[in-house]
Amino acid sequence: MFGGFFGRNRGFDPFEDFFRLSREMERMLAELTRSFGEVPGFEVGFEPRVEMYETPDELVVKAEMPGLDRNSIDVRVRGNHLIIKGVKKQEQKEEKENVFFSESFYGEFQRIIPLPVEVKEDGIEATYDKGILEIRLPKAETAKKEVKIIVKEPEEKERGENEEK
Repeated sequence: MFGGFFGRNRGFDPFEDFFRLSREMERMLAELTRSFGEVPGFEVGFEPRVEMYETPDELVVKAEMPGLDRNSIDVRVRGNHLIIKGVKKQEQKEEKENVFFSESFYGEFQRIIPLPVEVKEDGIEATYDKGILEIRLPKAETAKKEVKIIVKEPEEKERGENEEK
């Protein structure tokens, strides 16, 4: 019925146009983000993937940072933020012919991670092995303390005042 109107000779499928448009938008978005590296000020950089969990005594942060030299990694705590900085250097600068594309990142990066609890500055340890940076941050005593708060009903006097309003 509507097939000729939408450029098809078969029956009308309203979802086919939607899916075709969706695929086209995804393709255009991928092209746009791929080209950001070529536009000054819109460079897409490297940001390590991070996993954070806690034990009763510490926070543990693991960051995936393959291809880095241990000496090019800088880890700091400022206030209630963990800051991971680094530099990924290109091994060898060689002229390549017929390069189709390159998705490798080289250069400086920084990741700032908010810490969910207060940590002790003393005793923080970081290790880097097989592309994984692991940071162990001991919790401050105040972060370990847990206080139970009793939930109660309002007193009779307060309840009567609230009902009058």
